[in-house]
Amino acid sequence: MFSLISRFVSLFFLLSLLFALPAKSAEYRQPVISYRALAMGNTGVAAANDSYALSYNPAVLANVRDWWLDLAAWTVESSQGTTPVELLPTLVTLNYPYLNETGLSEAVRASFLSHETPHMRANAGVNFASRLSSSGFAFGANYLREITIQGLENNRILFQRNERISQFGFSIPLGTGQWVLGVSQKNLERRDATSDASIGVPSFGAYEKGTGYDVGLLFRAAGKSQMSLGLVAQNVGGMDIGATKDAEPQEVHFGWSMNLEWGPVRLVPALDVRGIQTTKERKNRVHAGVEFGLFPNETGGNLLSLRSGLNEGYPTNGVELNFFNRSLLLGYTVYYEELGTKAVRQKSSKRALAYLSLGW
Repeated sequence: MFSLISRFVSLFFLLSLLFALPAKSAEYRQPVISYRALAMGNTGVAAANDSYALSYNPAVLANVRDWWLDLAAWTVESSQGTTPVELLPTLVTLNYPYLNETGLSEAVRASFLSHETPHMRANAGVNFASRLSSSGFAFGANYLREITIQGLENNRILFQRNERISQFGFSIPLGTGQWVLGVSQKNLERRDATSDASIGVPSFGAYEKGTGYDVGLLFRAAGKSQMSLGLVAQNVGGMDIGATKDAEPQEVHFGWSMNLEWGPVRLVPALDVRGIQTTKERKNRVHAGVEFGLFPNETGGNLLSLRSGLNEGYPTNGVELNFFNRSLLLGYTVYYEELGTKAVRQKSSKRALAYLSLGW
């Protein structure tokens, strides 16, 4: 056991040096965030086990139990003070693609910007993950459309981002399956729009495209604690989007988790250290969380899950109901985000996220 962990740590430092690049400051936002991971402090490099696993580490596809299909997956979130009148018509439609990609309505611009650090985000799409064997053979894919609307620089700037995201990947066991290797490809179509908030809502232009690749490792220790260590290099070499070089920068992350079960109770503690290698200004960002589950089911979830964590030091909490082995998922997460720099921290207003999934 000790020798295997030592090898993992040695490999971890080797990869960190291999992928090392000069650091620089850059604005960055993680596409496709799992509401489960976010409620646990946005941890997932070793702990992710749902249909959003590819967003954290392709190797953790090996954590998925059997297979998982979200035929309809909606996530809607907003900052504190945003009303349903502002939120729902702006973000959601009842027709395909079930997401309003036109952006903020001029009629609610003033109301939206009256809030502190206003934020709205929604995505809709299809997610799939399947583990073919307990040794770690698995594959997964996501197709999501997402829109984000924010007031920046004390609401002097109105920012909108619309993305169409497709990603697919696989995991394969190395040897008997204690070690797992994962590889994934992400394709982004992105269009940003920014304007002086006092003038009006900015209009979207054409989509710009980019492709990136992730490579991950997962070590699964034997024993009842089911301890896992994860390491992932995301956007290897940096992802260019259109004419923007390194729009999604390369980063290396490390994760740890355990899966403890006592009859009708499950406990999943997790810890991530993000940006061990990064071009972002904030390095070695710590995320920590725990999931407390009642009545675990055969899909790896629980009838009731309570989650809590720290997202770079800011509190996160969440609850989920899982009916009929993932046929109906209802989730709710509250969190805060870091908006500042390494030198000057800035806490966002409270953000609330609701999630609905219909599938198997």
